[in-house]
Amino acid sequence: MKHRIALLIAAALVGVGLFAAVASARTSHATANKITVVMTDFHFKITKPSVLKHGVKYTITETNKGAAAHNFDIQGVKPTGKIIAHGKSQTFTVTFKKAGKYQYVCDVPRHAELGMAGALTVK
Repeated sequence: MKHRIALLIAAALVGVGLFAAVASARTSHATANKITVVMTDFHFKITKPSVLKHGVKYTITETNKGAAAHNFDIQGVKPTGKIIAHGKSQTFTVTFKKAGKYQYVCDVPRHAELGMAGALTVK
């Protein structure tokens, strides 16, 4: 009897472990293709996967926490983020067609010159 109870407990623990592993894999896969851009006045804070890959669809969420209007425009990639007001957010998807460096800017006049510019490396 004790042997059966121990066997049932062991089976339950294995089942719980497998469930947790699958749930974790789904979560990491779901967040693997997300890029978050927080825009403040004249600065981008970007959270992204450690390696961006060409041919992969990425969901970009941009949030404007600055006082001025801003956007996140990846040069040579469509669509681009629209200019949004303070406190607003929007989401769009992009696919990098080839490996290389992709420049990004804020399209509001003078914002790129003031620091809202950079580059993403795609493998």
